[in-house]
Amino acid sequence: MGYIKGSFKSLFIVLVILTMFIPATAAGWQRDRPVTPYGDFCRRCTRYGVCPRMLSIKEAVEALEAYYGKKNLKAVIRSTEGRFVIAEILEDGRVVDRIIFDRKTGRVRSIY
Repeated sequence: MGYIKGSFKSLFIVLVILTMFIPATAAGWQRDRPVTPYGDFCRRCTRYGVCPRMLSIKEAVEALEAYYGKKNLKAVIRSTEGRFVIAEILEDGRVVDRIIFDRKTGRVRSIY
């Protein structure tokens, strides 16, 4: 009976060690700091989530390109749904984040 408990303990230790060598696959979490800090906002709107008016899709695209361009990243628009713009953020051609941008409040949120 003690042999069975010991073999389960050994198996558990081996499994823990093996999982330490499995690389992380979620690219959005492999950076030192987040690509899109929680609750960040477009500089065309105020910090409190109020835009003087809802940004056009063109203005939203320009705002996202400027925001991520400063970080040496590229924003690729995937869809627009009502007041929201969904984009993938690329670094060296690889997706590092997926965001939703609210054209009415200027808020940028990661949805990765």
